[in-house]
Amino acid sequence: MSKRRQQTYEFADELPTGKPDDTHWVVYTRKKRDGPARWAGYLDAVDVELAMQYAREHYGLDEACTGILIHPHDALHDCEYGIDPIEGGDATGDDGESWIVFTQRRRGMIHIEAGVVRAPDADTALARARAIHADGRITNIRVVRTADCTEVHPDDVPLWRDHDMTYKFARGYSKGVRSKWSNFRSDEDLERYRRGDIKEHF
Repeated sequence: MSKRRQQTYEFADELPTGKPDDTHWVVYTRKKRDGPARWAGYLDAVDVELAMQYAREHYGLDEACTGILIHPHDALHDCEYGIDPIEGGDATGDDGESWIVFTQRRRGMIHIEAGVVRAPDADTALARARAIHADGRITNIRVVRTADCTEVHPDDVPLWRDHDMTYKFARGYSKGVRSKWSNFRSDEDLERYRRGDIKEHF
């Protein structure tokens, strides 16, 4: 063994114990300021601050959005899943905490924010949400205690990068490619070139 490998090192203090990314978070985004929050995906992070940072960096770059909402995965409560639409109910009341309601149109589709109910616990919240939203067209209802949700808007922190990100979208790709070609080709040459081998590209 070489002398370098035999060398020992002394540290002033012990390294802190690492914290695993053991909290699973659910992420939703808003396309419009007054629009519903729509399920976007999942991520792992040690706390809500880091989870929101990850959500902004990842999901905020995937699409232009006006808000990001997150909550721990353990905080969600779903009714039973099925192929057929769920049946309604007759539970009523407005006592207790606030719960955000998300509905799923068909199994495999995303959950979309549908409203808010008040209830003392998750089971009651699901029952009251079912009575309001089970209209014969949804297959699942989810409720999350509002206090367990964290949301940010562009007024709070940047969600969408200031520089041009339209190249990430199919709708922006053709425009972006054409503008790059136009920097060093005349319009006539560009049009002739477009009719050639790359006519399907932009």
